[in-house]
Amino acid sequence: MRKSHLVLLISLILLGWIPTIFLWLDPPPLMGDEAYYARVPIEMRERRDWVVPYFNGEPRYKKPPLMYWLVASSQAVFGENEFALRLPSFVAVILTSLLLSWFGSKIGAAEIGAWAATAFLLNPMTAILGNWGAPEATLCFFVTASVIFGFLWLSNSDNLLWLLFSGVAAGLGVLTKGAPGLVLPIAVLFPLTIWKSLKKREEEAGWTEPKRNVSQLGLWLIACFIVSAPWFIAVWLREGEKFWQVFLLREHIQRVAEPMEGHRGPIWFYLPVIWLLFMPWSVCLPHAFTNAAKSFRQPSNVSHNLIDSMMAWWALSVVVLFSLVATKLPHYVFPAFPAFAWLSASQILRNLGRGEFWLGLILGLLPLPLIIYGTSVASEAYMDFLRKTGFSAGVELEAMEFAAYFSLLGFASVPAVWFFIIYLFKVKSKKPLIASGAVLAFVSLSVVYSLVHASGGHGAVRLWTKSQHIASFGSDTEWSVFYAKRTVPMLGRNREQLREFLTNYQDVAILARVDFAPILKQEGLTLKRFGMWCVALQSVRGR
Repeated sequence: MRKSHLVLLISLILLGWIPTIFLWLDPPPLMGDEAYYARVPIEMRERRDWVVPYFNGEPRYKKPPLMYWLVASSQAVFGENEFALRLPSFVAVILTSLLLSWFGSKIGAAEIGAWAATAFLLNPMTAILGNWGAPEATLCFFVTASVIFGFLWLSNSDNLLWLLFSGVAAGLGVLTKGAPGLVLPIAVLFPLTIWKSLKKREEEAGWTEPKRNVSQLGLWLIACFIVSAPWFIAVWLREGEKFWQVFLLREHIQRVAEPMEGHRGPIWFYLPVIWLLFMPWSVCLPHAFTNAAKSFRQPSNVSHNLIDSMMAWWALSVVVLFSLVATKLPHYVFPAFPAFAWLSASQILRNLGRGEFWLGLILGLLPLPLIIYGTSVASEAYMDFLRKTGFSAGVELEAMEFAAYFSLLGFASVPAVWFFIIYLFKVKSKKPLIASGAVLAFVSLSVVYSLVHASGGHGAVRLWTKSQHIASFGSDTEWSVFYAKRTVPMLGRNREQLREFLTNYQDVAILARVDFAPILKQEGLTLKRFGMWCVALQSVRGR
């Protein structure tokens, strides 16, 4: 790859990720699962116990400890703040992109690797998850490392070091998020190993004959076990069956068998997720998978074409597995994004055909009416929601409108690139696409920054923590424990517990989402709203 092209890639990546600076300097409040990964490391350090995770004074068996350990290391350097929490995820996506680039250089496809790294970084999903303090980005890195090291071993089965590296990476993935760290690499590598062992024309396909490949997979499992098993054994010996009841039965078996916490979806749930959140590169995927399938049927074309087929298998394995799982969330398929990035990079380096152009244009245009319609519906629903809770719209409505219009601008760049630049001005497809990717990454980070800030979390906890006795009521209040810096009574939706708490204490403040405001008003509390949150105060309540 020419130096000028490399400079272009790096420049546009930096441009797309500029809003990260604001996310670091003025970080928005915690979101969702970030609550646990921010607070658990603090309680681990306070308890001097790095084996059993605790949250809000109670054992948290749901997830393994590696992400907690990484955040604890970050907090030791940068302090107990949002930046320290989110830094491991940022580092993970950067390392994943570098791994793709290195893999390309390793197999003699440096240009594809560089473009794959770029495509991986410049899309909405990576931009968001790279700034979210949850284990998705870290899991993606370890799955990517395990699969890529496995690919290198398949290309030369005499070099068992790659196989061992792959197993170690899978073990670290298990310590990051449990079963996905093991199941995903197995689903990718084991079928490919069997296929390679049965294929008759290995030397024509440019691969060393893998006679012992299948038996050598036992070493992979041993390496994975050595890395991951000690923690599970230690927790089991200390905590007994209750650990397995939560970690294995609830968080794995039950999550696979039935939707948890309302996170359900149809079998095709992840198709629109990939289409929207991997923009603009997703417009290349239909033809990329078609070409990969052809290479799989005709492996004698060696080399990079065969790698495309293996990447396609990687992507399909992840998407199909999570499509069969009953509980569905958009970020579950993130470990497939490195493979999507490789396939997109390989495709854009080919000549763009007329059919591919028109399909890409259609796919790029489709999000625009969806965003316009969704904005209208969401605004009306939000206004209706506020009326029912007795509040009027505030700054968060302006943030929602900004997010909608800015998102529309970002997604509009995709068809604009394809039609005006690629078709009318006959510019090669890869340069305009990366510009659109930079726009979408910039837009995604800006939208998240504005929406989360407008949610009002920081203002709510500042008032809430001034009271002597604090508690939370309703759902999704776990994030507040990090800001309270102490154990917080979480009353759930139990009104009897709420009344008992109000009876037993004075100078009370209750944190809740605004949809629980009517219940708090019925208890005679005075409410102050901060975006999507409210603080109910007892010190001025009338009895």
